[in-house]
Amino acid sequence: MRKPRTAASLALFATLTLSACDGGNDPADPMSTWTPSGTVETPSTTAPTVDPLTVAPEGETARQFIRRWVTLGNRMQETGETKAFLALAGPDCKSCRDYAAQIDEIYANSGSITSAGSKVIAAKHDGGDQWTVTLEGAPTKYVESKGAEEETLPGGRYELVLYIVEVDGAWIVGEYEDKR
Repeated sequence: MRKPRTAASLALFATLTLSACDGGNDPADPMSTWTPSGTVETPSTTAPTVDPLTVAPEGETARQFIRRWVTLGNRMQETGETKAFLALAGPDCKSCRDYAAQIDEIYANSGSITSAGSKVIAAKHDGGDQWTVTLEGAPTKYVESKGAEEETLPGGRYELVLYIVEVDGAWIVGEYEDKR
């Protein structure tokens, strides 16, 4: 198992490029735009909704992050929505992407997952970026695709070895290994 790269290599930066238009007939409000019918439309001032679980609370500890990450994993199984879970994954977290791809495939094929999810029992810092996390998983029923037979996982205790790093004040998962 390879360790995740340094925090610097895990940091992602996006550049937003704004372009200006220098038309002579600009509307009075620089944020509004002309429509083909000649009327003015002003964009909504409502900010896009951000999933609060994808935003790190100020001063979040590693243990708090681990619980938030597990909560997003539970919700991903329940809804099939993988975006929020992957928002906490570093760019090199292959296990995160593989797990999300399994969920995507089940829901894309009209399958489903029913479970009360997993609960963090303990999170032990092993040193560096490594943590051993003990979880209690609820029994899970799933159907891989429409018309497929329902399968059951018994639930119970299991451990993950989790590699997390803090980048620009927020934690991300560099990689994890399921010890089952």
